[in-house]
Amino acid sequence: MSTANVQPSLVAQDWHHRYCFGCGPDNPRSLKGDFRFHVDSGEVLMEYSADDTCMGAPGYLHGGVIAALLDEAQGVLCHHIGHFVMTEKLQMSYSKAVALHEPFIIRAWLSAVRKRRLYTRALIVSKDGTECVRSRASWYLLPERLCQKMMGLHSEQAIAHYRSLMEVNRARAREIRQRLREQQKKESARNAIADQ
Repeated sequence: MSTANVQPSLVAQDWHHRYCFGCGPDNPRSLKGDFRFHVDSGEVLMEYSADDTCMGAPGYLHGGVIAALLDEAQGVLCHHIGHFVMTEKLQMSYSKAVALHEPFIIRAWLSAVRKRRLYTRALIVSKDGTECVRSRASWYLLPERLCQKMMGLHSEQAIAHYRSLMEVNRARAREIRQRLREQQKKESARNAIADQ
């Protein structure tokens, strides 16, 4: 299959199975997050609000649900930039309780790439800008054959589509990194001139 027919993913459902706990529309217990990829920043950025089924303490989101949301946001980010991954480590720092029924922002970004690993960070921020939760994760890069098995890709057409999707996602990620590096250089040059 040619990559010309495949568009880069923008939401988790562009590549993930429909019964996923984090994003699956066919799973009645799913968190149903769209985990949207923003091309301008190269990040996953999503507004979310949880109902009483996600309750921990009365009126507040359960800490395990928060961890699931941030794990999914960071894992989906890895897919949006063209890599099939599995969580190696997920670290959480909870600083403020997250209220139920109130929208909050989830943001996830790539922090480093090392041999056979990706490293990401994520935040939950309330609508008023208060940081509630911070997360860091490391991810194993998995080989394509394992990806095919785990995603239940059996037909040659499904395998070719997924392979093409990962290729176009990687190409988009390279373009974003290049653009962000150029923007950073320009900003550094402007700051150096302003400091003189």
